[in-house]
Amino acid sequence: MAAKSKFTAATLAELGPAKLAELIVEEAQANPAFRKRVIAALAGTQGPEAVAKLVERRLAALEKARSFIDWPRIKEFEKDLAATLASITDEIGPASAPLAIDLLLRFLATAGGVFARTLSSDRLEDLYGAAAAALGPLAVRLEPADRAGLPDRVMTFVDRAGDVAPGIIASLLERASAHDLDRWDRLLADKVVALKSAYAAHSYRELRQTIALQRGDLDGWVALESQKPGQLRDGLAVAERLLDAGRAEEALAWLDIEEPSRLAYADALDLADGVTKRDFRLPARSALKARILEALGRGQEAQDLRWATFEATLNPDILRAYLARLDDFVEFEVLDRAFSHALAAKTRYRALYFLSEWPRLDYAARLVLDFGLVWDGRHYQVLQSVADRLQEEQPLAATLLYRALVEEILTKGKSAAYGHGAAYLARLDDLATRLDPAALAKLGRLSHADWQAYLRQQHGRKASFWAHVAK
Repeated sequence: MAAKSKFTAATLAELGPAKLAELIVEEAQANPAFRKRVIAALAGTQGPEAVAKLVERRLAALEKARSFIDWPRIKEFEKDLAATLASITDEIGPASAPLAIDLLLRFLATAGGVFARTLSSDRLEDLYGAAAAALGPLAVRLEPADRAGLPDRVMTFVDRAGDVAPGIIASLLERASAHDLDRWDRLLADKVVALKSAYAAHSYRELRQTIALQRGDLDGWVALESQKPGQLRDGLAVAERLLDAGRAEEALAWLDIEEPSRLAYADALDLADGVTKRDFRLPARSALKARILEALGRGQEAQDLRWATFEATLNPDILRAYLARLDDFVEFEVLDRAFSHALAAKTRYRALYFLSEWPRLDYAARLVLDFGLVWDGRHYQVLQSVADRLQEEQPLAATLLYRALVEEILTKGKSAAYGHGAAYLARLDDLATRLDPAALAKLGRLSHADWQAYLRQQHGRKASFWAHVAK
């Protein structure tokens, strides 16, 4: 069999100009966005101004457009925008940074209008993000006088650019001179004052914080953070920066006013355990506070905090930090206490996950067997992970979990998961060869053969599932 030709620029060049031109014409006739790229490239042979005229016509049409773009048309629209952006960055940018920046700013100013008349699209967001990111490298190629005027030019259209505006400014701040940073800071301060909503002003205040960090002005950065409403203030971030700067007392003060997040948050383990809301930043807050306490010479308080946090969260990182500061040989006693606590925890799924990930697979298996009827196959994200870890060393416990997963899929008729169910059944076949049949009987469970017969009896009509099993 002939080797597959590599699709590279070098191999394409071997086709020769005539064949490549033929292929380009053929594709351009079928692909309007590609045709525009080709036309722009041809115009580029006459200089960047010729390409700019093509781009300006497209931007003028984009600025005037008002019609809604529905799903059937969104992909072609995205391709068209991508072609326009590529003409600016690839054809004009290398030849004329000032001209490319003018067109990029005009392109970015259409963001608000475009998002207002389209459905949500990650591709569109990526395109405008790429346009914003392209500004910074082009800006450093400007003459000093032209670069100095950029902040004022950008601020004239930030409202039209909508959510894209902060990204535009961030790109330009990365390479801004000290003088430019001063101008940006004044303009952004005026913008924050002009915006009455704290949420609307939030991204602009954060840009001012970016400037403060570029200047090495930690106090200025902290002052800006203190101006935010409580729910937007990040005490952890402030405390960490202050601690890194050797200002532990101030760091502790900031951390002590840090409030639990008001956002409702629950991961797969929370859902399995019926925990509807928890302070998901508690482990990070406690870990940082412990470091601060240690910096202040309050090591025992730090350790007490770590242990209390572990008991509340079963967070393995917190436990590791606690163990790392213990004297030799004390670690083993503490670990026994930690595992005993996990075995008795009310949040059984989180305890099971902790024990399997540490790993202490013997204790994880004990938990599975102690609460054999509790494990619910709905929580497959947890149970599959644990069962996969247990299957080599703890086949009995793994069997119970895989059975729970299979029974959930079949009982609820989850046809989209039949492939997974068949894979679990194959693992159960393997586990059965390593199990003592009496072990299942002691738990009041059917043997593997009897359990399979039960499945056939109860779910024999689910032909699609058994077809997966037969593969």
